[in-house]
Amino acid sequence: MGKINYRIGRLSEEEQFKLDFTDGLSRSVYERIELGFITMKLPVIDDESYRIFDTMEEYHKWANENIPNWLGYNTHD
Repeated sequence: MGKINYRIGRLSEEEQFKLDFTDGLSRSVYERIELGFITMKLPVIDDESYRIFDTMEEYHKWANENIPNWLGYNTHD
């Protein structure tokens, strides 16, 4: 971590952009990768550790009936 920037008052948009950019460059690649991922609980999908389907049709039927549309796993033929 580099030096700390402190200002009283509001930054202009350009100053805020430069500060954010400098802050990002001060991080290691590992830190950037860690901060780039957001964990999110996916309803229905995260409820069980695994599921087994005999056919893709069986999976598609289950997905269409159980998974919310906004997750994008549904197939509506």
